Amino acid sequence: MTRRPDDRVPAAAGPSRDAGRCECADAATIGVMGLFDSLFGKDEALPSQVTFTLDQAGHTYEDGSVGLLPTSLTITPDDRRVAVIGLNGAGKTTLLKLLDGALAATSGSVSITAGETALSPAVKRDLKRIEDIVGRVRREEIPDSYYRAATIREAIDQPLKKHKVPESERLAIVGNLFAHFGLSTVARQSASSLNSEQRHLLAIASALSFSPAAIVADEPTKGLDEIGSAHVAKALFGYNKQVIFATHDVDMITRPQYAIDRALVVDDHAVVFDGEPAAAAAFYEDLIRSKVAR
Repeated sequence: MTRRPDDRVPAAAGPSRDAGRCECADAATIGVMGLFDSLFGKDEALPSQVTFTLDQAGHTYEDGSVGLLPTSLTITPDDRRVAVIGLNGAGKTTLLKLLDGALAATSGSVSITAGETALSPAVKRDLKRIEDIVGRVRREEIPDSYYRAATIREAIDQPLKKHKVPESERLAIVGNLFAHFGLSTVARQSASSLNSEQRHLLAIASALSFSPAAIVADEPTKGLDEIGSAHVAKALFGYNKQVIFATHDVDMITRPQYAIDRALVVDDHAVVFDGEPAAAAAFYEDLIRSKVAR
């Protein structure tokens, strides 16, 4: 039976939600008003928090396959780190794409509220704003333009320059991102020369370059060994942004150093559990055992 946010098991006492977070200033504190003036206009408030609401939202693909059955849930700014776990093909990616606006719901509705403004992926004029407010990470995927740039520093700088962000602010934003994600030593290398861990880190840094209010990350540590996965997770959760992420690493969601607030279990295209991470991990293990026993 699906557990809803109102009846979640209280999280056990653990590290502060700010534990391990980056003490250095991010793009939100380095020249951020200049950045957002160029993105949104000087009269619009800087969105620093976002609430995601699915109201019986589901998605069926054009070929008739079901991605996600009608689902209702709300993720508030207090849910700083939300994990989504489930088997391959369970519906995790569809859920994340509904949350970040990459897919429109074919049933029900999705609302992404930044400040006092409610945005809908179904409304064309809202899509660009959603893309700026919600950063998307798809494993180690980076924009094609990054491979055409001479260096990864240039690759991240170019979109900022295109949005007329002043050079001093661009230098600060890119420098901070590279320092936090351990990319400073390879800043002058091309994207094609990076190893897998570095590409994962660059994908996250890219999504953060315009200082979104939240990050939605689909398997941000996929394909990495335990050390690489730990490096990427530490950097991702340490940047002081709300993170909603899918993973197959069930152990990750219960590790105290990551302070995951909430976990969703997706199975057969439905959210079948919504609650505290340790309880979610136990539920998922029981689910796997029941499937193996069939």
